[in-house]
Amino acid sequence: MTFQESMPSGSFDGLSSGRRILLSTLSMQAGNGGVCAVARMTAGALSQLHHVTALACQDPGDYAVGEIAVRTYADRRLRFVLSNAIETARVSRVVYDHTATARAHFDSPFWRRPYALWLHGWEIWEPPPKKYVRAIERASLLLANSAYTVERGQQIARGKHVVICPLGTSTDEEPLQVGPSLGPPTVMLMGRADELFAKGHDLLIGIWPDVVAAVPDARLVFVGGGSALEKVRSLASASPARAAIEIAGFVADERLEAYWQRATVFAMPGFAEGFGLVYVDAMRHGLPVIASTEDGGQEVNRHGVTGFNVARSDRPALTDAIIHLLRDRDAASRLGSAGHELWRTQYRRTNFERRLLTALDDFLKAA
Repeated sequence: MTFQESMPSGSFDGLSSGRRILLSTLSMQAGNGGVCAVARMTAGALSQLHHVTALACQDPGDYAVGEIAVRTYADRRLRFVLSNAIETARVSRVVYDHTATARAHFDSPFWRRPYALWLHGWEIWEPPPKKYVRAIERASLLLANSAYTVERGQQIARGKHVVICPLGTSTDEEPLQVGPSLGPPTVMLMGRADELFAKGHDLLIGIWPDVVAAVPDARLVFVGGGSALEKVRSLASASPARAAIEIAGFVADERLEAYWQRATVFAMPGFAEGFGLVYVDAMRHGLPVIASTEDGGQEVNRHGVTGFNVARSDRPALTDAIIHLLRDRDAASRLGSAGHELWRTQYRRTNFERRLLTALDDFLKAA
């Protein structure tokens, strides 16, 4: 396996343009999670310089992402596979958002269309199904969201050309409020709750009585839906600190800003993030971040600079980190400010777009 980092930011000068590209995805609808968000940002980046055709296997009802019309298939997989084959013949290169969609790639004796494939993390960390391995083996270029994703999945990606292309937020705009809230000390986790509590909902609920004992007016707020949301509610209801735990559930995009403005600290001590887009969104808002040492969050969040990375097994350390930031508003502001500067210089939308187009340039020039 060979890999390189794609870190340039700035203008698009010197990059190839005018190629016809197929972007084939699981979903591109807003609010459908991190993989979908990356697909939308990929579409936006490609459309800066190229002609993009976009397909979404799982979504119902055609829609647009910016100026790109997205054709959808409502999980009718055979129709998706057929359309993917037809559109592949009409373009010079294909980009897939996930190994699941890359399985649909069709190579004919009459034409061959190389493809690039995004790797997000969890789908290659554990031994994946053979159908996924085959999709990875056939790719001409692998795009990884972090060095952590590559290192943990190196057995699968062995022998392939991998470019590390860190992600970014979906916007360049400054938020209405930058920095920790001046209101009640509040820790927020924004993310979907799954059956494994991969984002750390259970850990935060478990330590919250100790946090409240040290900071009596501390609040814990969960924002986001998910299949295990009711389990989160049950855990919170059983906690001695239940009065200090708020579960907002799913919140529409237009209402999220109000929750960011309430937060003092963003905490998501997970174990399944290849990158963790929400960490850079927290940095955009100037919040100190608490991540774990067990996934890609440790690469995004710089320990002691933009926040703290804590072992999930070390609950006292997690508790102490939260208490420290809730008590010491100056420290929280200092870390949050460093995070905001990191977002401004590395993780804005245009930073990501330049990185991605640079990562794809040789692949597209060969068309």
